[in-house]
Amino acid sequence: MRGNRTSETDARPTADASRPTTDAPRSTIDDPRSTPTPTPTSHAHAHPHAHEDAHDDREGLGRSAFPHEKLDAYRVALKMAALANKLADGIPRGHRSIADHLLRASSNTVLLLAEGANRRGAGLKRQRFVESRGECGEVGAAADLLIALNMSPAADAEELKHLASRVRAMLTRLIARLGGSGDQRDK
Repeated sequence: MRGNRTSETDARPTADASRPTTDAPRSTIDDPRSTPTPTPTSHAHAHPHAHEDAHDDREGLGRSAFPHEKLDAYRVALKMAALANKLADGIPRGHRSIADHLLRASSNTVLLLAEGANRRGAGLKRQRFVESRGECGEVGAAADLLIALNMSPAADAEELKHLASRVRAMLTRLIARLGGSGDQRDK
């Protein structure tokens, strides 16, 4: 009679071949027989593609991420802003408004130039370049004040004025290329 009785452990349902059992390993990474089946859209390798690496290298080798970084006017404007910052540090306390204007105008020259270079339409580019050129004029006037009021070495103030003049000339050419002189009558 014992042979006919089934115990509780024998009454377990048999494992279906399509379902994993708890005894079978879940991961087949270590199993050399299990290789993924490639599909038409999958890649047979796990390393990065050559074109992905080339893209990363191009950015690291001096290729500009922004359009304004390609402009000579932008590089000269940065030099101008750095010199303006140096000269503003030497302006006496009673004349801080000149230092503030100098710093603001030189920074705005750089920022507006970059903003214009990154705009899409010619009109928007031109508008920002015109504003940047106006800020350059303010930097030149601040340099004149530094000379007139003897607040900085004349050679440094003259260099600042020269850099502002160069940026202004470059911006004038950029504005002309976009189809306008940048004067109010063009608007």
